[in-house]
Amino acid sequence: MSAIPIRRALIAVYDKTGIADFAKALVEEHGIEIISTGGTAKHLKEAGVPVTMVEEVTGFPEMLDGRVKTLHPKIHAGILADRDNPEHMRQLKEHGIKPIDMVVVNLYPFEETVKDPDCKFEEAIEMIDIGGPCMLRAAAKNHKHVLVVSQPSGYAVVIHAFEIWEDLDKTAWHKSMAEKAWLTYWKTSQYDAAVGQWIASHPSIEPYTDDSLTSIFLEEPGLPELRYGENPHQSAGILQFCGKQDSWRFHNPDGEGTHPSYNNYVDADAALGLCAELARSKLNKPTCVFIKHTNACGVGISNDAQEAYRQAYLGDPNAAMGGILAVNFTVDKAFAETVMATLQLFKDDVIAGGCANPPQAFFAEVIVAPGYDDDAIEVIRTAKKWGERVRLLDVGDMTRPPSPEDVDYKRIAGGMLMQTPDLLGLNEHDWKIATDKQPTDAELNDARLAWLTCKHTKSNAITICKDGMLIGNGAGQMSRVMSCRIATWLAKENGHAAKLAGSVAASDAFFPFRDGLDILADAGATTVIQPGGSKRDDEVIAAANERGIAMILTGVRHFKH
Repeated sequence: MSAIPIRRALIAVYDKTGIADFAKALVEEHGIEIISTGGTAKHLKEAGVPVTMVEEVTGFPEMLDGRVKTLHPKIHAGILADRDNPEHMRQLKEHGIKPIDMVVVNLYPFEETVKDPDCKFEEAIEMIDIGGPCMLRAAAKNHKHVLVVSQPSGYAVVIHAFEIWEDLDKTAWHKSMAEKAWLTYWKTSQYDAAVGQWIASHPSIEPYTDDSLTSIFLEEPGLPELRYGENPHQSAGILQFCGKQDSWRFHNPDGEGTHPSYNNYVDADAALGLCAELARSKLNKPTCVFIKHTNACGVGISNDAQEAYRQAYLGDPNAAMGGILAVNFTVDKAFAETVMATLQLFKDDVIAGGCANPPQAFFAEVIVAPGYDDDAIEVIRTAKKWGERVRLLDVGDMTRPPSPEDVDYKRIAGGMLMQTPDLLGLNEHDWKIATDKQPTDAELNDARLAWLTCKHTKSNAITICKDGMLIGNGAGQMSRVMSCRIATWLAKENGHAAKLAGSVAASDAFFPFRDGLDILADAGATTVIQPGGSKRDDEVIAAANERGIAMILTGVRHFKH
């Protein structure tokens, strides 16, 4: 017998891949006693492995169709006893309990079972493992003394360690055991989360709406690898909500640097949020959105997809370069050809509009769309060098309504903030025209576009639109006056000075003074949409009347931090 500190191993597995060979090696090469249950014991005995049945250890038979097998003090005390604690060992001796040094357990395949659309509720319930998670948790808790093996892939690792035990780095081995214990806890928490989420969402169960428990993060295999965090020196990963099937699907090429980064995900989510909201609104026409650092730098809406793209690009062609493009329609070959020839097709328009610094290049980091035709993907991948590495994100139907049960999270030092998502869009039944001037139909349409774009812009935000096009966006400033200045300056800088005349400006929160309004009026805006609610509303409305501006009060603020 070898000198390894493993004398007894409890084996109870659903997935029996490789378990007979593993158990046979434990017995024949290392003299380890195998304790087992039900189907696992039968499988091992048929393979010629000597097995001690659990009921021989507990003195109590399996019962309730196998629901109760290992839930017994002679099992769990054997696993949990601290070998360095004399009182623990005295109690084991007093009650005739032998320590268990290794736990080899994998769980009932609950998640695989409930994926079957024909799975009955009663069948799923029987696939909820009780004893398995308990044994894994117990072994993980006592990992200083108990080896945890929860995957068939671990069998060869254990056997190899035993074969080189005398020369093994025991400190590294202990660290490895501790890491496996942590992973075991993570695995069992994932398992419990999947069961809880499925039960809570099953139609036969009264809906459970405690938002603090409905969203549990899981690390899902198969999700794209993240290249790095917000900066290259930061590492990053991605988690998925348990029980929620995310429809995002990357059509990524193979190769170095093609995996999406942390920033790609953040900006793509911002692009999807704005594009999808516009798709769900009464403005629903072909829509193109350019996002840079989570803020819109170009938005175009038109009856024609090509024209919507032209407007979005011309909004701020310098910022569009290297940005995220989102569209609310399936990308076909013709549209793909337009995107790939952006600089050549619209260079003259940029110059003719009076853009102060015409761009010298164009590429997109990510394209977000409900889908892609195969020939469109071929065009993108072959037309330009940057097309080989652009991340194509397929998000499915953008018009599907968001779930009111979703929760937004933001990490702060020492904790997490939670809030319900901002789902209120065009609440036009609450809008009030507070001025003598009434907006025209065209201005009202631009007010809708400006209001939703402003909602998705970092506060303080001022958004200016004209003829279904974003022409200036002042984002994330410390004062509203500065946002007004930036929005109007950007419009002029990008060649939209003429469009400022008769434009519509949106403010995500009220105007505390009239100074911001005067900046917009001086630039040419003729309609302003804002929440209202300032103690100086009367002064601001009076200023709008003085300047001949229509003012819409929405009664809703849309701060975004």
